[in-house]
This record gives sequence, structure tokens and C-alpha cells, in this order.
Amino acid sequence: MHLREHLKEHFLETKSLLKKIPPTEVAYWFLKEGYFPERYVLPPSFKVSDFKLLEEPYNKELSDLTRRQIAKISYPKTLLTSREFGIIHPWNYHDIVFHFYENWDLLIDHLFHDEQRIYSYSNPIPVTKKNKGRVGRIRAGRMIYEWLSMAENDMVLDAGKYQFIARTDISNFYSSIYTHTIPWSLHGREGSLVDKCFNLLGNKVDRLLQYSNDGRTNGIPVGPALTDFIAEIVLSGVDVNVSRRIDKKVDFQAARFKDDYRFLCSSEEDGQKILQEIADVLQEYNLVINEKKTSILKLPDEVYRKHDREYFPYSIRDKKKISFKLFEHTLLVALEIHRRHPGTSILEKFISELFDNDKHLKVYFSGSSNKKLQEIKKMVELLFFAKRESQKILCHVLAVCEQLYITYKKQYKILKEYFQQRICYEMKIASEKRSTFEVVWYIFFSRFIGLGLDFQE
Repeated sequence: MHLREHLKEHFLETKSLLKKIPPTEVAYWFLKEGYFPERYVLPPSFKVSDFKLLEEPYNKELSDLTRRQIAKISYPKTLLTSREFGIIHPWNYHDIVFHFYENWDLLIDHLFHDEQRIYSYSNPIPVTKKNKGRVGRIRAGRMIYEWLSMAENDMVLDAGKYQFIARTDISNFYSSIYTHTIPWSLHGREGSLVDKCFNLLGNKVDRLLQYSNDGRTNGIPVGPALTDFIAEIVLSGVDVNVSRRIDKKVDFQAARFKDDYRFLCSSEEDGQKILQEIADVLQEYNLVINEKKTSILKLPDEVYRKHDREYFPYSIRDKKKISFKLFEHTLLVALEIHRRHPGTSILEKFISELFDNDKHLKVYFSGSSNKKLQEIKKMVELLFFAKRESQKILCHVLAVCEQLYITYKKQYKILKEYFQQRICYEMKIASEKRSTFEVVWYIFFSRFIGLGLDFQE
């Protein structure tokens, strides 16, 4: 099967699977599973209960809304920048879900437009062929797995027909989304502007998002599944416009994951034409192409991710058991690769390979009791060292610490005191930095494994 057929088949299959799910179940999933950011951002104790779809919206008069604030949580990406997530006021969140429920067929038709030539792999609602008619359990699992599969397997299989790959993404995408482009994407710019009474779905969502963020029209919060879905609404409009404008004589294959675009094309000139069309359409939506991440390269460059290629010879995924020395060496390799390719998920990949399919830690230590204890402590210290390089791996580091403590606490009573001191130290640093992200994870971790720490002071 050629790539074009595969992309379209995946696109139509996703549409079919979504249409088989009752809109009430989609609404329930948005309210219960999609309200908070994904699990690595907040601990599992952040759960939604008794958040039901009502028969009418909370905000009945959209022309007279209360200004509300986004609740924010962030972790530092660099010395001067942070990765920020947001939580929307539940009334506004509910009402957007309510209006989506009321207009579900319109949304499906928009997301899977007949004229689409750029195929999205980032539908945020988890659907699977094994579970037809139901929303899946893993929030982003299918779309990430299938995007990587397409990018690194299917594109290679069809690459013989093409010589170049063009790539680009959008600068500061979520924080740059102009909320008025939601109705523009759904109903057209002119049609949206004449609707002064918020009768159109897009204008309702626009208004509710604005007033969940202090009346601002620029930016939507990162984190909730609902805003991932709204981002798809906007980019589906962009994609259809780009699809219409690219000359029918230009032969290309295109896929998108969130705001990451990839095009296979026959010539560098075709790649430049495609990228120019994207840049022009994005400008109409008040979005800007990211020139630093825009390139046209000869195949097979950029099909395979560089950080994965570098890590592959050192991967411990297929090891049944991992010595402490191998753990130590591979972590240092992963850190070197992370420094060369910041922003990738190589450290998360490494930590995931420390566990077997049953979620048991594969690392074994020295047969000497004293040396084993030293290696356990050293493993913890090395993982916290890695956390300094990438704050987002904190929950993964704590997952390893949990396994170590549960496995060895009976053999080494001193481990409780060691972890108490370690977490208190990290909590002090996090508090001084005002890092809510770290603080909530340390509180959750210490209570979950029963360290007996009191953080009242």
C-alpha cells in the first residue's frame, strides 16, 4: 500500500471510529479524563469526580460573562523559560463540552473534510479498532504511536517515489492561537463576524475560552484534552485551505502531528511552494511558521529521528536484566544525547526501558549487602541529577524511587530515613524556586509510599 492510501485510510478509519462512539460518551470522557493535564504533569491524586454533562450550560448569557483566570502550573525548560500548563474554570470547560456535544456531527465533518490532503495524526480522543464504540483508556497513546510508525516506517516504504522531505512547525503554537480563528475555521471569517449573538458554535467556544482567560483573545491553555481538540479544529481549517491552494500538479504526501508538518515531495522547488502556502495561510490565522524548524532535505534525512539513531546502539529495551553498571553507563549516554538534542524524550525513553512488561524494575545490584545499598543510593542520586537536566522526567524518576523503596525497605530500614532526607532537600529547593509542579509531586510521592513527612511548615 502506498503512503497516500495509508494516510487516507488512517484518516478515514479515525473518522469511522469516532462516529461509532455516542456523543454522550465523548462528552463524559472530556469531562472526566480530559479536564486535567496528562498524568506526567500532575500526580494521579488529581482526579475528576461528579463532573456531569448537564441539560443546559452554566453560562446562559454569553454576552455577559464573568472574567475568570486560568489556573497555571509549570516546570522550567531552560534557565529563563518554562513549560506552562493550564486548568480552565469548570463552568467554562463544561459549557464548551456541552456545545461540542450539541454540534458533534458538524465537528466530525470539519475535522475530516473531503478536500483534505494533509492528514492529521493528532486526534486527542483515544480510539482503537479493538474497542469500537468506546473511548480508549490511554489519552495520547494511539496518536503518538501511529505518528511515529508513519513517520519512520510508512514514509520510508514510499520514499522511492520522492526525493525530498519538507518539515515545519508553528512558533509558540498554543500561546499564539487567536481565539477568533476558532469560528473562522469552522464557519469562515465573514460568516463568523456577522454573528453578533453567539449563535454559531465557533463563536460560543471563542467567547467561553476568552472569558476563562481574563477576556484575552490570544492563547489557549496547554494541557486539557479540550484545548488539544480546539487546536485540531483550528489546524484542520488551515490544512483544508493549504490543500486547496497547492497546485494539483504538485505531487506530495503530507501528514501532521499537532503543529508538526511533514511533506514528501519530488523536488526542492515543490517543497518551497508547499512551505510558502503554509506560511501564507498561517499568517491569515495570526500564526507564524517556525523558521528554525523549517527545512527541505534529501531523503532519507529527517525521516528517522537523530536522537533515536544515536541511542539505538545503547538501548536496554530488550535486556531482561540490567546490571547497575550498565544502568549507570547507559544513563550517561542518554544524558549526552539529551544535551545534543534538547527537548526530545530520550530520557523518558531510557527510564521506561528500566522496567519490564509487568512494570517491574530490571536493574540488579551487587551481591554484597553494603555495596548493594550504596548502589541503590547512587542510582537515586544519578536519577535526580538527570532530573535537573529535564524537569519533566520527575514523575518517571519518582516511579523508579518508589520501586526501589518498596523492594528494599525491609532489607534496609535506613532507606526510609534516606528518602525522607532526599525528598525534604528536593522540596526545599522546589519551594525556593516556587515550583508548584515539583512540590505537588513530592507531597504525593511521600504520602503514597508512607514516608511520614509533614510539609505543613
